[in-house]
Amino acid sequence: MSDMVKPLDTLPDDELRALIAEAQAILRTRARKTPIAEDPAIGMWADREDMKDSAAWEREVRKREWRDVP
Repeated sequence: MSDMVKPLDTLPDDELRALIAEAQAILRTRARKTPIAEDPAIGMWADREDMKDSAAWEREVRKREWRDVP
């Protein structure tokens, strides 16, 4: 295994803490600035009749796509 990819449980505590701090900093900078309800992607399929029942739509997609799967 490359030194660049190590299981977290093999890292020394100080390296693990540093990695967690770095990940937290990245997540803070990427935090959502506006409420998700204002995201333009929300509701983008609201006018599609075939998606009114999203669970049924997904079942149909799976049925079509996986019909040959044993």
